Amino acid sequence: MEAPTMPWSVGIRFSHAVLQTLADDHGVDLLHIKGPAVDDSLGGGTRHSIDADVLVRPTHVEQLIAAMHDHGWQTQYLFEDGSAFEHASTLVHPFLAPVDVHRRFPGVDGDAATAFERLWVERHDMDLAGVACAVPSVAAQRLILILHATRAGALNHPDIQQSWREATEEERQSVTALAGEIGAGVALAAGTGRLHEHVGEPGYDLWRVLSSGETSRGRLWLARVGAAGTRRGALRTGLRLVVPNRHRMTTILGRPPSRRELALAYVASGRRGVREVLLLLRSAAHNRWGA
Repeated sequence: MEAPTMPWSVGIRFSHAVLQTLADDHGVDLLHIKGPAVDDSLGGGTRHSIDADVLVRPTHVEQLIAAMHDHGWQTQYLFEDGSAFEHASTLVHPFLAPVDVHRRFPGVDGDAATAFERLWVERHDMDLAGVACAVPSVAAQRLILILHATRAGALNHPDIQQSWREATEEERQSVTALAGEIGAGVALAAGTGRLHEHVGEPGYDLWRVLSSGETSRGRLWLARVGAAGTRRGALRTGLRLVVPNRHRMTTILGRPPSRRELALAYVASGRRGVREVLLLLRSAAHNRWGA
């Protein structure tokens, strides 16, 4: 007879509880976000997640990850291995659900430390697997859910429906005011049909592309490079988006990639890049001269 397996949703709650306990033991400030940490008024009790998500005070990130390593967690993906925002690192454990440790949240363009402090001062506790876990205010939860859905181009996602379209005018004003304080105004506007109010502002092109659900790697590449802010940042972002990621390949293969595999990855990436550039040129010509 096979031993019963723990439901995934229960495992995620246990991961949240363990992370809060580690944070308490090591003086780390963190906020539990998304998944079961969402308020019931926003569907928290019915959410299905693949991992636990926490947002950590930026100066405490290394301290938390070191504590997690001592507790048996292993880093599966570094911050640099994820999205172009480099916002989260994924850690896994033999007996617990994976955790995404966020040092910032995509769409929040203000100073990460200042933004975290703004969310931290309005935190409250939620019971997750019997442990009091710190979660952001409901207004902050609404904002986070909207930004997450917008980044995926899912403007019809239930999270935007519940967090914005079904919200009262007072609730919307609270979300808008918070977004303005932490530098998330452009991303929020992209998710709520008001992006046209921010034409020409930093991040406009990026969130226009992301919120559209654009699948062209070329357009996404150009938008992310353009949003980097500095020449050095643009160069770094551009290279990261086209150069094969060795650490991610190692995780997928279960071993370091061979020279041949790396060479093939570079060739494939180069071919995709050329193909995307040609498509962009054709599109630009079509828009300028007509069919």
